Amino acid sequence: MPEMKLDVIDKKILDILQENGRLSNNELARRIGLTATPTLERVRRLERDGIIKGYRTIVDEEKIGKGLTVFVSISLAMHKLQAVEEFCDEVDKMPEVLACYHTTGEADFLLKVVVSDTADYEYVMWQKLTRLPGVQHIHSMVVLSTRKDETKIPIDMGDES
Repeated sequence: MPEMKLDVIDKKILDILQENGRLSNNELARRIGLTATPTLERVRRLERDGIIKGYRTIVDEEKIGKGLTVFVSISLAMHKLQAVEEFCDEVDKMPEVLACYHTTGEADFLLKVVVSDTADYEYVMWQKLTRLPGVQHIHSMVVLSTRKDETKIPIDMGDES
């Protein structure tokens, strides 16, 4: 997919909203130096064009009893389109899987799984992951601590691109 053309104001909007998606349109307009109406029009265009994919609340996993994160690399036995699609369709149904990346290298997929504890992960692994269609190998990496976990994508504020 080609990169969308963004001017400096669009980039400022994206940078600011990544820090605080609940910012009022009036405050956003003040920060970027426009009035409210053109600011709102720009935000709506960024949403319509799919550059802004949505707004979310970031929850502290530990405080809601989901303090164990496991990265799981999975290799498939077959790499035919139908096998990959079946695998992905089943992963999409698993609420414990927060992210699924199709990768190159030793594994075909990297999953980010969030559960309450090791017993909960053991259940997910044996009752869900091992039963996914086409799975050949599963390698789990338990996160001991998190040094950095950002959601903000750096926006190049240089010349218009």
